[in-house]
Amino acid sequence: MESLRTIFDVLARHGVPFVIVGGHAVSVHGHIRTTEDADIVFLRSADAERALLAALTEMHACWIADDIDPATGLERAVPVTAAYVRSTRLMMLVTEAGFLDVFDFVPGLPQADVGQFFRDSVESGGLRYASLEWLKAMKRSSDRPKDRADLENL
Repeated sequence: MESLRTIFDVLARHGVPFVIVGGHAVSVHGHIRTTEDADIVFLRSADAERALLAALTEMHACWIADDIDPATGLERAVPVTAAYVRSTRLMMLVTEAGFLDVFDFVPGLPQADVGQFFRDSVESGGLRYASLEWLKAMKRSSDRPKDRADLENL
């Protein structure tokens, strides 16, 4: 958990406009559960893309390619670039501090107004989290077993 907090701290230090979603947001709203990654929605703009790239570069963020690296026999890890940040709406990344999923839309609600989502977010511990109403809407739309369990406990 501490390393995932590092991810949020680096993003905040670089001025990335983001709201935390997923398991960390569930915990802030009272249902403590484990999570293996950090999930955020960022408010895309040219400045936000530059800030995000700087933060991801600091954390040595990579995305996993579909091909195998012949030298290692493992899936190839590709460092994040400006072109990748500009062109990718959902970035599923590995960083030195852990796994990070970056959305430029509200997960499960891709047509939702991201600006309104940000305005409705709540602050806790110096970070912004999805509001309870938005979090429940995201969980209802996903309808995975863990999301149904989260809804029962929120």
